[in-house]
Amino acid sequence: MNTQPQNDGNNGLLIGLIAGGVIGAGLAILFAPRMTELRQRVVASANDLSHAASQRYQQVSTRVAGVVDEVTARGQTVRDDVADAVSRGARQVEQIAMASKTGRPTRQS
Repeated sequence: MNTQPQNDGNNGLLIGLIAGGVIGAGLAILFAPRMTELRQRVVASANDLSHAASQRYQQVSTRVAGVVDEVTARGQTVRDDVADAVSRGARQVEQIAMASKTGRPTRQS
């Protein structure tokens, strides 16, 4: 009987995996940005995002302020119209009450 283990070519595969890992790690280190460059790019991206968000916030707040002003003006107009109608109604009620006390007919305005 043959007691020697058979080598089915697994050594070549293992050597290829190790060599590929070493070459891949070397290329990653070679092409990776330096820490200062990476930090600068991250800071620049964060500043750009912050600036864009700030501009968008200002645009939205300006629009909201315009809408609030318009709604306030319309509300004041409605309030004034209601106050005028109530005042006219109160005068008419007062005229009717006075006419009923004196017995004179009321005039419609």
